[in-house]
Amino acid sequence: SVWDSVGDSVWASGYGQHDAAWLAFYEFFKDALSLNKETKKLYGLIEQAKNAGWFLPHQNICWISERHHVLSRDERGRIHSLSGPSIGFPDGWKIYAFHGVRVPEFIIERPDEISVEKIDGQSNTEIRRVMLERFGLERFLRESHTEPIHADAFGVLYQRTLNQDEPLTMVKVINSTPEPDGTRREYFLRVPPTVKTAHEAVAWTFG
Repeated sequence: SVWDSVGDSVWASGYGQHDAAWLAFYEFFKDALSLNKETKKLYGLIEQAKNAGWFLPHQNICWISERHHVLSRDERGRIHSLSGPSIGFPDGWKIYAFHGVRVPEFIIERPDEISVEKIDGQSNTEIRRVMLERFGLERFLRESHTEPIHADAFGVLYQRTLNQDEPLTMVKVINSTPEPDGTRREYFLRVPPTVKTAHEAVAWTFG
């Protein structure tokens, strides 16, 4: 079966850098205690772990995967980059990610291609949320021509349905502090989809 075939390939592979944990245990005795003879059979595996990824040896050929040369992560250790691939390999294979969520290349490399239509057409909720963040929630409401569902003296409440996700609900408020030119800025604040009025939405933002 396919399961058995894949399993056989995995078990027949060498794990390269992923064997580093147990190989380091023996390398310690080689380096610290000079137990060279006792650890000599592992020299090849140790060098392999330091320089390559998985490998699959056959009688006359050995397939070896290169290690990545690009790795970018966020403060929580999740693969993430806004300027290029999060993981890259010398042969050109790349992974794009936004705080741990794998995304299509254009979302990172060409965010100007994100549109209301592409956001609405995205079936993966995690990728859609990344697209919304890159596109801008306020811009999405404006360009999707979302109509308000309630308005009062405290603001204007908007809600936009999203496929297989909670509705995008935001309240538009006016800053109480005027700008130097006397104008007052408008702000959009995201609120839970359960709020029914602009007053309730603003109250929620204050806890």
